[in-house]
Amino acid sequence: MSDDVQNCPHFGRCGGCSSLDVPIDDQLARKVEVAQQLLGERLADVEVEITPPPRTPRHDRTAILYPIQPRRRGAALGIYRRGSHQVEPIRDCRTQHRALTNFGQLAGAVVQHHEIPAYDERTGAGVLRAIRARIMPGTNELLVGAIATSAKFPRRDAFIRDLADAAGSLRDDQGRRLRLVGVVVNVNNQRGNALLGPQTRALHGEPWQHDKVGSLALRVSFNSFYQLHRHAEAVLFRPALQMLGDVRGARVVDGYGGVGTFALRLLRDGADHVKLIESAPSSCDDARHNLALNNFDNADVLEQPFGSSPLPDCDVLVVDPPRAGLMAAGAAAVRSCAAPRVLLVSCSLRSLARDLEHLADTHQISRFRLCDLFPHTEHVEAVTLLERR
Repeated sequence: MSDDVQNCPHFGRCGGCSSLDVPIDDQLARKVEVAQQLLGERLADVEVEITPPPRTPRHDRTAILYPIQPRRRGAALGIYRRGSHQVEPIRDCRTQHRALTNFGQLAGAVVQHHEIPAYDERTGAGVLRAIRARIMPGTNELLVGAIATSAKFPRRDAFIRDLADAAGSLRDDQGRRLRLVGVVVNVNNQRGNALLGPQTRALHGEPWQHDKVGSLALRVSFNSFYQLHRHAEAVLFRPALQMLGDVRGARVVDGYGGVGTFALRLLRDGADHVKLIESAPSSCDDARHNLALNNFDNADVLEQPFGSSPLPDCDVLVVDPPRAGLMAAGAAAVRSCAAPRVLLVSCSLRSLARDLEHLADTHQISRFRLCDLFPHTEHVEAVTLLERR
């Protein structure tokens, strides 16, 4: 048994990881095997390329989202136990940034101190649903949020001040102080077990943070999606763009474009014009801001669901859908696009298998790569380069 498993007090109960007791090379081999099983003949003549972590993966996850649940004595927050919605309070973790694990414990003490009722997903009673925190690896900026059923609740301001004080004491692995840029309240007043809501209000600082990737600067709001692995540039973006090849002078459509993580890199690499399609309002706002921040005026942001209207003419299509994949509307949009190159980025091998089934008549795989952004779990990011038949 590895030292990691021996030293982790939560392994076997916590749902945060499932393969901490398996050597990383064996984990990768298993993920290749699963990809070959799910994708079958489509990979028969295609080499499965792999981007392993740049080192033995430890403490690389850069965000936490800890649900809060009522207990007999106060509340508990942490990670759901494997196969359940029961919270496992976390005092140590091998996968997430050490500062975030420390913050989770400090935040738990703040929740207990202020005795704000925890939300009960079974009855709909209570106020606090979750605590979230995210660190930007390129800037050490930290953004913290409390997710609640209302923007106003008793002792809210004192609670937020104490969260800010707790976050202000955190340091990274090199002992450098993390820079707290904001503490927000995110509101989700809907019944059920979903955590994040659509509305966010900054009560301390700003509702966003910035990252730095080489020459690029990115703003990411609390509600906007961002890759949560500190080495995402090396593990995902750089290999994906290498697979795509030369984009100089190309007209690009960037589907599910988020805050511009692919669009900015494509423009930096010489794309003539990018049309970014994204449905989330906060991500669209960030994308527009990021294009201006990096002095790119040769891009447009279309705020709409991907596949809701015909795609613009383009030479290259990049699609990075959520875990559910392209679904019918997205796959139909890809099929109807005449771009000779399509880069499909998938965070679920099962949804990728469904997507490739929908695209089988119009596209074929030319390259395929697994990018291990989720070590010690069964999940893996897959990048598929498709060529039009």
